[in-house]
Amino acid sequence: MPIAVLLLQLLLFQHFYYWFNMEKLVSFFEGKPVHRVLDIGTGSGEFIRQISNVFSTEVQLVGVDPSKEALAQAQAETADSKVSFLQMEGENLHFEGETFDVVAMSNAMHHLANPEKTFSEMRRVVKPGGWILIAEIVSDGLTEAQENQKMLHHLRSFVDRKLGIIHRETWTETEVLKIIEENKIKPVLTFSYNRMTKPVTDAARLAGWEADFLKNIELLKGHPEYDEKLKLVEVFHDRLTKYGFQQARQVVVVGTKA
Repeated sequence: MPIAVLLLQLLLFQHFYYWFNMEKLVSFFEGKPVHRVLDIGTGSGEFIRQISNVFSTEVQLVGVDPSKEALAQAQAETADSKVSFLQMEGENLHFEGETFDVVAMSNAMHHLANPEKTFSEMRRVVKPGGWILIAEIVSDGLTEAQENQKMLHHLRSFVDRKLGIIHRETWTETEVLKIIEENKIKPVLTFSYNRMTKPVTDAARLAGWEADFLKNIELLKGHPEYDEKLKLVEVFHDRLTKYGFQQARQVVVVGTKA
């Protein structure tokens, strides 16, 4: 099959896949007046590019992140005039109160230095009657391939913490919902979302994740945990070979200020 046809099929599959997973958001926001959307901890901009298709063509989306490097990547990968990016921390949003119709945060909860302050800022800048949208990776209800992604993710979080970087392990879905509700957000829509429909089993791609696993362990050289963590390389390799690799599922919550 010609490579151009393969690429076209891949693009069509990706478009359908994201649309299928975002279908519930499209249905939820249909007919609701949404003009301005804020994405906190936008990183490379993956989530804001996905949700840009949820709303009308007139909506303006702003992604904020404290990392200049992440924002540079987001800007380079986002060819959409509706989307702009600003360097900013979620704990200290430089926006007036009641500014956005939707305030979103994707896979950033476990990176927050002060979750209570960030949630407070989210409630402050959302308009009365507006919506708070949260997607967060979870640690339960996973396939064996998703458990492999969790294993890699938890290693990264362990290494980051040893290096003084805020990075918690992932929570269960129940724990995520409890944190959201404790921070005065009332869920009105909750559903599970998978970024990958099936495990990756291609040897070359699996080797990339295995190399990433080892690279993280090498950052522990000089720490007492190095030898212990090094033993996990063979375990991770065997699990990848047997089950493949699949992104862990996320729980998606749309809520209002309680």
